Amino acid sequence: MAKARDKNSIQIECEIKKSYTVNFVDDLFAEDNAAFSDILRSLAQSETPNVLLVADQNVVQKTQSLGTRIGKYFQRYGVKMASAPVVLSGGEKNKSDNFQSVMTLVASMVDSKIGANDIVIALGGGATLDIAGYVASQARGGVKLVRVPTTPAAMVDAAYAEMAAIDYQSVKDALRVPCIPDSVVIDVAFASTVLDGVWCGGLGEIVRHAAVKDSSLMKKFAKVVEKLKNRDLKVFKEILIAAVESRVKKGATDFALWSANRLESMSGYKLPHGYAVPIGICIDCAYAVEKRLMKESDQELVCRALADCGALEGLDHSHHLLSQADNILFGLDAWRLSKGSETIVFPTSLGKFTDEEVPDREALKKVMKEFLAVSSER
Repeated sequence: MAKARDKNSIQIECEIKKSYTVNFVDDLFAEDNAAFSDILRSLAQSETPNVLLVADQNVVQKTQSLGTRIGKYFQRYGVKMASAPVVLSGGEKNKSDNFQSVMTLVASMVDSKIGANDIVIALGGGATLDIAGYVASQARGGVKLVRVPTTPAAMVDAAYAEMAAIDYQSVKDALRVPCIPDSVVIDVAFASTVLDGVWCGGLGEIVRHAAVKDSSLMKKFAKVVEKLKNRDLKVFKEILIAAVESRVKKGATDFALWSANRLESMSGYKLPHGYAVPIGICIDCAYAVEKRLMKESDQELVCRALADCGALEGLDHSHHLLSQADNILFGLDAWRLSKGSETIVFPTSLGKFTDEEVPDREALKKVMKEFLAVSSER
């Protein structure tokens, strides 16, 4: 709608609304389970949906006969594959490979004539979801996207991102485009294929949300932390559903991402996102205590939960990064470029937060130095 404001200007109001469903489906590609094919047919509005599968090499290699199972499943339920699946190596380095992965997917989509009524299925961790979403949101002006996350971190967070991002040189998520999926489909069994570090680090995403958004979820997590560390998929699914419901009700959060993103970049992406996030949580909680925003008892609960679930194992590989406090603080500058301000989310009481427009850099350096000293003693 356009409204004349005066003789020299016209205001144009644009409103884009989009909703989607998160579907929890056990044994996603079982031949007697039509749930996934029903989702695809509904999205395509066709009995024979045309799809392009983008898969993470990690999950392909570690899921027995996955390719064969998917092929048989699609054949049984009349799902047409537009071309051979595009298999990406996975991990953050895939997002910073000078667009090689992006262009591989672009070529496949153009060659197979994927169009507005077709569906891109992104099966993998956060980096694979990013690359698939980055291309799908731009190809033909945007094609339908189904995210099937396979890592705990992606199931908790990346699958619901409203942007898709690619790294450029040493800048994480330097190029971003709006990207809202048409559906998210979760089979928690895929999480059993990841390495222990990826599993434990991914659990940190639940803590990241709960610490500043949902005290009851934080306390529930702390009670079942041992079962989560031991990969109890039933308990994980219960916590995951609670975390997704909390995200819907209370909204997403950027808590701890400014420092986690910087640590990843500083490491040349050798430090995985799942390891960087828990470290970022501890840094920002320590800052909140230093500034008397957060009680030490709440900090202890959050950081103990991270330690007990194994999410802080990345500390052993990060002491050289933590010793560069001034370098880490460049993350605030990158945050300002990305968000338009230096405002950072910090926790207050458990499940609550405050926005600090100008973080105290000297206080941050102090707590990073203290954190490095404590973590070096582990």
